[in-house]
Parts: sequence; structure tokens; C-alpha cells
Amino acid sequence: MNAVMYPELSTPDAMPEMDHSQHNIDSTSNNNLAHHEMTTGNIVTLNYGMLKSTHVTTLNPNAHIKELRFELTGNMNRYVWSMDNKVLSETDKIPVRKGEILRITLYNNSMMRHPMHLHGYDFRLLNDNGEYSPLKNVMDIMPMETNVIEFEANTEGDWFFHCHILYHMMAGMNRVFEVGDYQNPLLPDKAKAYKHLQHESNMLHFMAQNDFATNGNDGEAMLQNTRWSLNTEWRLGYHDEHGYEVETHFGRYIGKMQWFMPFVGFDWRYRKMGEEEQEKNLFGQVNNKDERSAVSLGVLYTLPMLVNFQAEVYHDGIVRLSFMRDDIPISKRLRAGFMVNTDLEYMVGLNYIVGKNIGIRTHFDSDMGLGIGLTLNY
Repeated sequence: MNAVMYPELSTPDAMPEMDHSQHNIDSTSNNNLAHHEMTTGNIVTLNYGMLKSTHVTTLNPNAHIKELRFELTGNMNRYVWSMDNKVLSETDKIPVRKGEILRITLYNNSMMRHPMHLHGYDFRLLNDNGEYSPLKNVMDIMPMETNVIEFEANTEGDWFFHCHILYHMMAGMNRVFEVGDYQNPLLPDKAKAYKHLQHESNMLHFMAQNDFATNGNDGEAMLQNTRWSLNTEWRLGYHDEHGYEVETHFGRYIGKMQWFMPFVGFDWRYRKMGEEEQEKNLFGQVNNKDERSAVSLGVLYTLPMLVNFQAEVYHDGIVRLSFMRDDIPISKRLRAGFMVNTDLEYMVGLNYIVGKNIGIRTHFDSDMGLGIGLTLNY
């Protein structure tokens, strides 16, 4: 049996993956991939509890048992995936003595399924069949479900354990079991190879959106990884009365579900307004929009229904509270969005998705009025 070190080495798995083409096995009665058969008028849903090995699969009764527990975590809105709220770049390898039995409890604390795959071994999926519990090397764990697997670590190597949805794996939902003190001529520097793998699980990703509309140009750009976020928004008018505004926030997401982000911000804006037109916010503070450069401290918190609440205090004492949400699904292709804040500004909009990178958007902005235009996404 040859150890599979890391995906980039292109070494084949030690054990062939079970062919599920003839039996879609799930572990919840609500799974839309479940195979149903009609028996005497009742619907029977196949699940892992029904699987039974044709032979006894119990492991060495004299082996030491090492018990581990992993909670599958993540943020579906930011699309960050982790185990125990840590991605691979934040963890070390898990040392395992050769011959130990690893018994792993997995709890899926997310609303997505995660087919967990182990390189190098078949594992027992523990169910009510006891000695005849089935052997697998991929186990599809449903939302809010708990499963227990075990295997005997009898082959030295660094063995990759990960979600088999590859973009979940690349986002960080993976671990490495280091079994024994092995030497591999294909991997002369194990520490360097592991650091490279860690880097792959927490790479920066970039997103940008720009709206070319009849009432101006507005857009957003974000550079993020698992924890950190750099975000810039802009609104550029076509004349001085509309002016322009650029807001930049740099922050770090905190907590298991990453709903909370403290940040520092910078606001730069200009509008041609007369002295008598100066606006006051909801708290009675004068909000000078003629020309403003301000630094802020604030927090962003995700409320139920994915509504973002943002609170920030600027260096000149101005306080601003905002509620906003983008991408509210109205239909398969139509999305809505809104923003309202204590500066008495508001925005409502609709976006029709034409394709992956293009849409048609109309919105009304309290500063810039009604507009319609083309939205480009990257």
C-alpha cells in the first residue's frame, strides 16, 4: 500500500473508492438524492444504518484506541469551510502511532452535506450492525447529523482526510493524519510540503462588481481569506450634485460562524451642496457631505435572514448605523437588495441575472435618484 501524501503529488489512493452509481446511500430521510422504492404502499429511504458488511469488520481488540471529535463548521454566506472552526493553515498534523485505532466522531454543524473522504484506508462506519458495520472510504454526512467512523492506522504515511466537495476542501475543510515516523523519497522535505498544503487552504480570493447605470457608477471590490476582509465600495455621480463617495473597511471575522467582524474604515466623499442644504443625521449631528475625509472604527454583524447590521463611529464623533442586504432571492434569476442608515440615506434595487458575470440592475438611491444599467461581476 503506497501512502497518499498530498493531492498535488498525484499519488493514487491506496483503496479504490466505492462505486455509488448503483446505490445513492444517504443518512437522512429528507435527502433529495435518496433512492426510494415503493413497498406495500410505503416509501422506504435507504440510509447508512441499513448497510451491513458480508464479513466481520471488527478491528484489533488489543490495539490502543485514540478518540477524536471534529465539528464540521463554516459560513455559507462567505463560503468558508473548516473543522472545529479551524482551516488547515491554522492546525498542525495530527500525530498517530502506527497500529493505533482512530475512532472519529463527526458532527456536521452546517446546512450543507459533506462527503468526508480518507486517503489510504477504508474505515468502519459504526451502525447498529456491530461486528458487521460496513467499510467505506467516503461517508456523506448530512446537515446537523453525527456519525462515528474508525480505522486501524497500520500503514505509515501522511494521510489526507477532507471533504470530497473540492471547493470545500480548498477552503480549508481538511486535516492530515501523520502515522508513524516514515521516510518518503518522493517527499524529501515533509515540513515544506505541509506548509504548501496549508497555504492552499487559506488563499486570498478577489471579487468585484460594477454597475454602469444611468444615474452614476457604483460598485464594490473585496479581497478576503478565511479570517480577513478588505472591502471597498464606491458611488460616482455624473455631476457635482451627485458627487462621489468611497468607503473602505478592513476587518477580521471572529467566532465559529463568522457573523461578527470588527473593522477600521475610511470614508472619502464629495458633493456640491449649499450651506443651507447641510444634512443632519437621525441623532441630530451635522453630516457634512461637501467634502469629507474620515476614519472610523466599527463592527459588522450578520442578523437573521442574512441582514447585515453595521455600526461605526468616525473620528469627528459622527455615528452611523446601517442595515443592508444584497442578493435577496425573488425568483430563479431575480435578486433584490436594500440599504438604510441613520444618515437618512436609503437604497432599494433589483438585479436580473443574465449570466454568470452579467446582470441588468435598476435601483433608487436617496443621493443619486433612479437608475438602470448593466452590472458586471468577477
